[in-house]
Amino acid sequence: MFRTVAALALSCLSVTFAYGQSPRFCRNSFAPGERLETRFMGLTYALTGYALAEKYCGADPVPMGPKFLGYLERQGCDPETEIYRDVGISIDKLERANLKQLAEGEDPSLSLSEQQVQEWAMSTSKELGGCERLITLHNTEPESWQ
Repeated sequence: MFRTVAALALSCLSVTFAYGQSPRFCRNSFAPGERLETRFMGLTYALTGYALAEKYCGADPVPMGPKFLGYLERQGCDPETEIYRDVGISIDKLERANLKQLAEGEDPSLSLSEQQVQEWAMSTSKELGGCERLITLHNTEPESWQ
């Protein structure tokens, strides 16, 4: 009897492992205690680096939407998902922003001088690997960044 129950439990357990994978989240927010999904954690840095490559480092301007939103779609995140909407909003802001707006971010109380903006751009681009690296990343697909 024990062997039958153990075999039944073991067979159910193997089915549970096969289907017990974490769901593919396509959002930025998580409930307390919920496991974080790390697939999109570097996306903000990638967006910033992409914008800096064009606005500071001299990379040829290319629309961000097809690259980043296409990446999200290939990851299974359609336009109705939280991450897709948030990235779309970020892309819109970044594409319209000039270097000063990038440096000031969302803080309307900042009023940076041109020298401060250039210093911010230089230090941020260095932190992200330098202009050469940013231009290289700018010209490649997001899947190759992982």
